Amino acid sequence: MEGAQTVVTLTNLADGAAVELFQEALSSVLRNISDPNTDAEAVREITLKVKIKANEERQVGAVSVSAAAKLASLKGVNTLVYIGKHAGEYVAVEQPRQMEFETEPVSIHGVKGGKE
Repeated sequence: MEGAQTVVTLTNLADGAAVELFQEALSSVLRNISDPNTDAEAVREITLKVKIKANEERQVGAVSVSAAAKLASLKGVNTLVYIGKHAGEYVAVEQPRQMEFETEPVSIHGVKGGKE
């Protein structure tokens, strides 16, 4: 007696590989949403693609399953540069991110003036 055959569904297709591929794509989307370097409101997209190619007799189908995730790209960054000439060539120097202060102790003296 032949074993009972199981009708193909999305959950059992390729021994559950279709669902696993979707879950992996979903994990990628969720990591991308959580990344502060991406646009929070950008639309992410998951595509689950199932291709079936039948043989000439239409009795057998070769099945290919794939998943793809369209993620938000990383945010760009901005900076300022100063443009000028140095040794006869145009150059650009990036604006410093933070001013540096001297590390030596400085004495601070109050200023007297006005009415006491």
